[in-house]
Amino acid sequence: MKRILKKAGILLLVFLLGTAGTALLLNSESTDNRSDFNDAVFPEVMVDMNDTLINRMYGYAQPMQADFTRDSVTPLDTSKKLTFKVNPYDSEVKSFSYEIRTSDGSKVLENKKIKNLVKEDQYLSVDVEIGSDLRMNQEYSMQIALELDEGTAYYYTRVVSRSQVHASDYAAFVKYFYEACLDKESADALGSYLEPQTTGAATNYSGININSSLSEISWGNLAPQLCQEGIPVIKEINETTASVVLEYQLTSQNDDEETELYDVKEFYRMKYQDTRIYLLDFQRSANQAFDGTLPVYEDDGIILGVRDKNVEYMMNDAATVIAFVQEGDLWSYSPGNEKVNQVFSFRKLKDGDFRDSRTQHDIKIVRVTDEGDIDFVLYGYMNRGSHEGYEGIAVYHYNRDKNVAEERAFIPVSESFEFLKKDLEKLSYVNEKNELFLILAKNLYRINIEENSSEILEKGIKNANFVSSDNNDHAAWLVSEGDEKGNIKEIDFDTCKTRLIAPQKGQRLRTVGFMNEDLIYGMLNKEDILTDEEGHKSVGIRILRIEDFEGNVKKEYRKDGLYITDISVGNTLIEFELSAKSGETSYVAQKKDTIMNNKKAAANTVKIELISASRTGVRVKLVFNTTKQTDSPLTMYAKVSSSDRKDIVLDTQIPQETAYYVYGQGGLDGIYIDPAKAVLRADTLGGVVLNRTQQYVWERGNKKTKMQIDTEEIPEIVLQGTYDIKTLKKSLKKTGTVIDLSGCSLDSVLYEISAQRPVIAKTGADTSVVIVGYDEYNTWLYDPVKKETYPYGMNDSTDLFQKAGNVFITYIETVNY
Repeated sequence: MKRILKKAGILLLVFLLGTAGTALLLNSESTDNRSDFNDAVFPEVMVDMNDTLINRMYGYAQPMQADFTRDSVTPLDTSKKLTFKVNPYDSEVKSFSYEIRTSDGSKVLENKKIKNLVKEDQYLSVDVEIGSDLRMNQEYSMQIALELDEGTAYYYTRVVSRSQVHASDYAAFVKYFYEACLDKESADALGSYLEPQTTGAATNYSGININSSLSEISWGNLAPQLCQEGIPVIKEINETTASVVLEYQLTSQNDDEETELYDVKEFYRMKYQDTRIYLLDFQRSANQAFDGTLPVYEDDGIILGVRDKNVEYMMNDAATVIAFVQEGDLWSYSPGNEKVNQVFSFRKLKDGDFRDSRTQHDIKIVRVTDEGDIDFVLYGYMNRGSHEGYEGIAVYHYNRDKNVAEERAFIPVSESFEFLKKDLEKLSYVNEKNELFLILAKNLYRINIEENSSEILEKGIKNANFVSSDNNDHAAWLVSEGDEKGNIKEIDFDTCKTRLIAPQKGQRLRTVGFMNEDLIYGMLNKEDILTDEEGHKSVGIRILRIEDFEGNVKKEYRKDGLYITDISVGNTLIEFELSAKSGETSYVAQKKDTIMNNKKAAANTVKIELISASRTGVRVKLVFNTTKQTDSPLTMYAKVSSSDRKDIVLDTQIPQETAYYVYGQGGLDGIYIDPAKAVLRADTLGGVVLNRTQQYVWERGNKKTKMQIDTEEIPEIVLQGTYDIKTLKKSLKKTGTVIDLSGCSLDSVLYEISAQRPVIAKTGADTSVVIVGYDEYNTWLYDPVKKETYPYGMNDSTDLFQKAGNVFITYIETVNY
């Protein structure tokens, strides 16, 4: 009997130890179960610029729209020779081919295939000499294709012929600067490049800039170590300045010697002068990759770490599960049941590289159910898996019971992440019927996920006339064509019901936005659309109305004798100007007013709080009501299940139209119809403006010291000095595109003279001149009446044009290839 009891005791002890060990293992170790994601296979391609690698390119799985892919700019010198380095990783590269295309992709100027790639250390090297006659200061698209065992991978950069741009000097400086920041002794030499301003605020590593202190620039007390090296990527470059972006990864040890991972992005704007480089602007954003195994849990919330405060998050109605997005990863946290779960990530937990950790994608949370299931939309560049190298939109459903993120649909697109993001910010919503709604290429799509089908609900929607609610389940737009033109159409995406708001006779409607789920729109009369002498229109709204989907008016606002202008819709209030008419041409602001959001706050709210620590500086914390049960919740990693359905192919070719693209601070900032607004924005950013054919409309800091245009080369209609836009457009239809830069400063407009484009400038009620030149002290003006050119002092010119309203008209010549 004793022997039996002894055996039973031993077995019980083994069972208890095994149970305890298993529980301890589950709570202390994390296993990467994402076996569905294959490792990235596409190689990387870089440019070797005088022994400094620049412009790292990632492979696309299909050809892209050339005019909507501008990841980097590669300058060409007079030799037009380039050396490319290919990092093949584990892939076999069979051949290297390239095409030089016009920037809109419409015409191939040159193509060549190279089979013999030279092996140099871990890289393959390829020398290319471009034979085409390329125009100076004109961007061209360069498509590189690598033939692999896995298929063909496509790579893109823009090439531009520009003289004396010092590209290798800029790249070497960026490499020196970021490496010196990581060494306190070396960092002392960087002080002369900075413009520190003492604010007394806690250090925020997600918002460091040229005005930060030397200590902050050199990472303060964070003591980071370089994990993945950065390669400079040129975004803009000319004879005077260059803009470069650098991305790299750091690690830092917390107080318990646990490793934190940081994605770092830096922007440099530099000027080369007198054989040295001057730093004009510097910005750094360090964002921590969330790690559920670290001590980030507090009684009232969860610490997300170093990042910006614009967190994409959603909590379910039961307030038991919160989902949030950080650095391209989706996480969920359930404080009540002691679990934190990485729902989706491209990152590898071990032996990863930039191909799997690249964050040219984003996630939009659509729904979090009371059971903890999550619907979300992933969009952008697919780092790895069955869609590696595709730009696209993927719809996922996370099943909490199975701990699997199931792909429900995939839509490939041919525009880069920067442009796709602009569309998806407007609308991306999945209803409970598994229907996805998107705005792409100015069309409103409904995609039936179950049936793998799509339809266009509305064509030709203008972005300026389209508004959606905060969670995207309602949207409205001004119908621009057909029998319903001028009506506002609103849709409830959950029911797919629509309603029309029709204007009364002589009335016009304008979409403004949403407050909660109620539509805000304006009513005005035809005579409230004012047009000045140069053809610029301004609109004053008489009545502002807030209305629910059933047509019930929640609020109506009006002020007799005044008009509502410059409206801004926020989460808690609507702000606007109250203006009066100034004759029949414009509005003049009189005072400001607001409309408050009276919706009561929900009982279970989540808020963002900023906290600070001496090592990490400012961190972001999600605060909520639910109390955590443990300091070390179980960290789980969901598996990802790919769909075996065919991709849903939509027509995402962007229609041809007049548009101006503002690039600044390392990326696409905005798309404008009004070129003057584009120039004003680019001036603020220190950026550039390009048109649809990728011609430089305007550049900050690339104006020559002096310029004189030969009047004999200027079209006669321009020398006449007319600022009638319609007349100019008609006469210059075959010559170029008329650009109205009214409202810009003379200093900005002189860039056009530098680019050898004459500018018509208004000087009085019925008078004008043509600016044909400038130097340090004068503008050179052509008098259309006397047909003479004369100098006029720069200060006097500025005053003359300001008093006439800064009305400037020029044109950009049509490029004939």
